[in-house]
This record gives sequence, structure tokens and C-alpha cells, in this order.
Amino acid sequence: MNSEHMFGKFSKNLSDNYETESIPENMRNKKPSELFTLWFAANLTVGDFAVGFIPVELGLNIYYAIFAILIGNVLGSILVGVMSLTGPKTGFPQMVISRYGFGKRFGIFISLLQWINTMGWLTVNLVLAGFALSLALHFSIYEIPILATGLIILLISYLGRNIISYFERTMSIVLGLIFTFIVIYSLIRPEKIVLYHGIYSGIGFGITLASTFSYIMSWAPYAADYSRYNKNSKSVFTYSFAGGIISSIWAEIAGLFVAIISINPNLNPALDLRNVLGYYGFIGLYALFLGGIAADAINLYSNSLSMKSMGVKLKRKVVSIIGISIAIVISIIAYNRFYLFYEDFLFILDYWITPWIGIMIASFFIDMHGKALPISKLPGFNVPGILAYFISLGVSVPFMDPGFLYEGIISKIYLGGVDISYYISFLLSIPLYIIIRKLIKNRNIIINAK
Repeated sequence: MNSEHMFGKFSKNLSDNYETESIPENMRNKKPSELFTLWFAANLTVGDFAVGFIPVELGLNIYYAIFAILIGNVLGSILVGVMSLTGPKTGFPQMVISRYGFGKRFGIFISLLQWINTMGWLTVNLVLAGFALSLALHFSIYEIPILATGLIILLISYLGRNIISYFERTMSIVLGLIFTFIVIYSLIRPEKIVLYHGIYSGIGFGITLASTFSYIMSWAPYAADYSRYNKNSKSVFTYSFAGGIISSIWAEIAGLFVAIISINPNLNPALDLRNVLGYYGFIGLYALFLGGIAADAINLYSNSLSMKSMGVKLKRKVVSIIGISIAIVISIIAYNRFYLFYEDFLFILDYWITPWIGIMIASFFIDMHGKALPISKLPGFNVPGILAYFISLGVSVPFMDPGFLYEGIISKIYLGGVDISYYISFLLSIPLYIIIRKLIKNRNIIINAK
């Protein structure tokens, strides 16, 4: 088979033919196992790796740190798995599915939030991957590595869903081997890890738990974008859950070991990884570079679907070019300031996600019993979803502590800076939706009876 014929074969199956429409059931023929490699590769990244530095910076005991990493990833991966279930049941991208919980018109606002979210993560991964590449190639000019990285990401995303799947499958093997090497190399230098004791800190444990949870669950608004080509819902949950949790724990523990060995971690974990690996530092840098591309191929693809879900009439490929262009410009302008505040800014963006997940669970799985209605029959504004969303988000504000700009009064005074707002907004949004839905339904029954 020549390359032209092979490319044509891939092109015929691209989801661009159904950018915001439901994938016909006879075309939902992807193997659920591909979701494992997709989420596995997407989480073997510098972002996950950097999360492993947090407990060391807080001085947390290594056993408490690993325990927090395990719990946070279990909880977050469950939410990603649950959102993956909506793909096979509807065939729609994730932001189109949001209309079931919020209405067709308000769903545009939710799509905007996801567009900003994907743009943020696209940009930060682009900067970090570009930085790793510049270190590996000994470039003093960072603009060229960022531009080159952005063009690679654009090429993969531009070619569509099938090419992304093949790329992530390849990266799951390559990155899996490299991160295995990083962990093993760290363990053959056990003296520093053994000598590191840390403290048993409830505050440090809580912050580490919140960080690991918020990172992995931030993939939930992407989930159906990649599972909508599958039919078997049970397998979709299993593979999405397993792929994300295994690689996230793996990358974060690798980061934990490197941070411990580094003793005094830098602002950028790529520097520490290079220093710890010594002669083999270039291997670690290329792992961070490739991991950034693996994550950003997914970020850019979902970024384009989010913009399309807002009603933009341009083709997804054109929207992808716009998205990566914006990310490259932001990356070059803000490059030297990223490591001071940008990741904290991205975690602030994550605050919108957990109440959104709660509304989706309450509306789609509980109220609608997991059965998709025609989009045309949905109201412009789903009042129970909108009210429950903002109430639960508002109630969680005093529990927030993103690290700068704002300290929630409850988090600051009673929790020592631990941010539990994600859990509050999620747990509150589900019963709120159900209660408000019943109140409005009962009121309409009374009015109709009169």
C-alpha cells in the first residue's frame, strides 16, 4: 500500500464529516482499547510530572505524598471515565452534550469556558515542551523551539481524530519506556530518597490531593470528543479510567523522585530532570517535549471542537490553525513569566469543571436515564442546570485557595490553605439540580391544573 493510498484511507474516516453532529451508530466502530493509549500518552507529560514536585515543595512525607497522589488520581479518573460514557450514548462532542444540562443557548457559554480552558493548557504545554526542546538542542532563542513545536501539534491535530489516535498509541510506548527509565534511574540512587523524611502534614496532604485530583479531572470536558466513535459503554469507562490513572500516577511519582533527588527544585522541572539524569538528561528532555506534544494534540483538537460548538461556521481545520496561532503568540509573549503564575491561573480555570460534571451527571444520567433526546427539542436555557451550576459554584468560593489573587475565608482560617472547593461544588451540584428540577416541574403541574 503506497503512502498516498494510506493517507486517503485515514482521511475517509476522519470525524471532520461530523464536527458537531452525532456520529451515526454504524460508524461507531472504534475499539475501546484505543482510549487507553490515548489517555495514557496524554498524561505522561511535563504537567503531570510537575505535580509530583508539589509535595516535596511542601515538605510532605513520601508515603503521605504517594497516598495523596493515588487517591487524587482515582477520584479524578472516575470522573473522566463517567464523562467518556456520554460519547457512545450520543455520538456528539462533549460540548454539544453539555446542552442537555444547560440548554442550547447557555451551552454556548459552557463551550466558551472549555475553549478558554483548552487554550490555556495548550499554551502552557507548548511553552514547557518548547523549553525542554530548547534545552535539549542548546538553543538560546526560545521562539524557534516554540514555533517548531506548535507546527508539529498543528499537523497532528489538523489531520484529525484517526491520526491523533495513531500518534497517541505510538507515544504511549515511547513515553512509557522513557518514564520507566526515569523511575528506575531514580531508584538506583536510593540514598537520597531514603534520607528524605518530610513531615506528616494534613495541610500538605490536602494540597497534594487537590492538585492531583484537579489535574486529572480537567480532562473530563474532553472525554466524549474521543469516545463518541465507540459503542461499548462499559469498556469505554474502563479503558478511559485505566489509561489516565496509570500514566498520571506514574508521571507524578517520577516527578516526586526527581524532586527529592534534586533537593532544591527549580521553578521549571525540566531543569531538575536534566540535572538528575546527568549524562542521560537529553532523554528526559525529549520525554517532556514529546509528552507536551501528546497532550497538546488533544488540547488543540478539542479546542477546535469547542469553538465549533459555539456556532462558528469555519471548518475545524481552519479553527485549528487559528487556535495554534493564538497559542504560539501568547507563548512567545508570556514565556518568561509563565513559571511564576500561569499554572495557578490554569487551576483557577479548573473551578468551572467539577460543578459542570455534577450537572451533567444529574441531567444526563439521572434525569434523562442516559438516553439522548434530539438536540432540536432542547430549550434555549435549562433553568435547573444553570441555577444549580452557579449556586454550587458560589457556595464553593469560600473554600477556594488557588495560590494567588484570592484566598477563601474558610480555606484560609479553618483549613490552613487547603482547597476543597472542587469537592464542594461537585457534590452540591447534583442534588441541587434534582431538587430545582422537581420544584419547577411541580410548579408547572400546579399552574397547568389551574
